[in-house]
Amino acid sequence: MAVAAERAAALHSFTKEPIEVDMKPLRRIRHSLSVKRSPQAKALLLTEVVVGVASAVSSLEALWAATRQEADEDILRWRLAREMVSSGSRTLLKALDATSGAVAERTVEGARLAAAVSLLAPWTSTRTRAAALTWLAASSALTYRRRSFQSDGSDQLLFQVQTATALARLSGDRRITDTCLWYISLQSVLAYSVAGYSKVAGSQWRSGAALSGILRTEMYGSKWAFDLVQEHPRVARMANIAVIAGECCFPLLYFIKKGTLARHFALTAGSFHLVNTCTMGLGRFFWAFTSSYPALIYTARQVTENRSMTPNEII
Repeated sequence: MAVAAERAAALHSFTKEPIEVDMKPLRRIRHSLSVKRSPQAKALLLTEVVVGVASAVSSLEALWAATRQEADEDILRWRLAREMVSSGSRTLLKALDATSGAVAERTVEGARLAAAVSLLAPWTSTRTRAAALTWLAASSALTYRRRSFQSDGSDQLLFQVQTATALARLSGDRRITDTCLWYISLQSVLAYSVAGYSKVAGSQWRSGAALSGILRTEMYGSKWAFDLVQEHPRVARMANIAVIAGECCFPLLYFIKKGTLARHFALTAGSFHLVNTCTMGLGRFFWAFTSSYPALIYTARQVTENRSMTPNEII
């Protein structure tokens, strides 16, 4: 009876004690949502959020594809691509070997997905963001070397954005961050302009036949879109011309009205990628290229104001 009485007394005293809740995480979330950020900090944060979405989409696609194929049976797997890596690069080969194979690749993509998700929340700490971006950039470099046959322009641009934002976060320096945002902007402008001028050199694009040719392929085709351009060839030719003109003229966003139309350029380009996503299934291009838009708008604003950020505008 004495033992039971002691237990009852202990339970009574326990229930009387106030429950302490750690308010630090909640305060950090509330602070992160209410804090006033400089234009530079906003651009960097928005870039990271879109990078997180783009990286998450890429990892989910890779994980989904892994469930639909047998391990090491794909002709584009690492055991064949390994022959393209120089035998003198022993450290690189060891890193690639360690991250290759069905189990290792799924583990890497799972870790990439976790890092990408951590970037979506604005209250994630600077150290966590820097670590996540560094991991995404490093793993993207390894993935590119391991699957160079399967990579495309979206993977290459996303890697550039991941690397630049990682350097910006790791530095914590305003001027380095500014340089990284300009680097992202110029990479985006270069990607659009090179794509446009390469189309100018192609007779199929100039004649208007390229679009219908792409839409009838199995990988990037769309029956309803192909039927549309077949029934309305003038529409197809005008679309070809619009794509070429838009990509070639993209660098002008810094010069027309001193950069004040940057948002319109970004909106037009984003709409173009959205249409491609719906018709050709190029979803990764949408997220990879839009990840550069916050930096484009920020740098265009600098051109508009014709000044650098003041020392008070820090991250």
